[in-house]
Amino acid sequence: MTLGMIFRISGIILFINGLSMFFAPSMAIEMYGMTIAEGMTVLIRGLGLSFVGTGILVFMLPSWIDSKLAAAGILAGLTQLAWFFHLGYDLYTDNISGTPAIINLLLTAIFAILFFVMSAKHSK
Repeated sequence: MTLGMIFRISGIILFINGLSMFFAPSMAIEMYGMTIAEGMTVLIRGLGLSFVGTGILVFMLPSWIDSKLAAAGILAGLTQLAWFFHLGYDLYTDNISGTPAIINLLLTAIFAILFFVMSAKHSK
């Protein structure tokens, strides 16, 4: 597995999550064990669009900056680590719950590790 492939897999997952948030916001809200409140649908759709855009950016990054991909991988790893702590805190404080939240927590941990390890290998 290469660093570029990790970027592409991460981008695809972000893109799919974004599409589901945009087209099925109530499902996305309920998957995290939250109840739908006024205005949340608009908020989740906006978050979905940011996930779609970020997913495309992450997917395309390896073809744009091959010479600096290791540095971008470290940044991606730090971003995944921030998401890990954010999701972990929200799970711990019962702000979110459910299997999808736990799966996302595990995926962010895996991607953070992969980005850090593969960036270190790519920079040699």
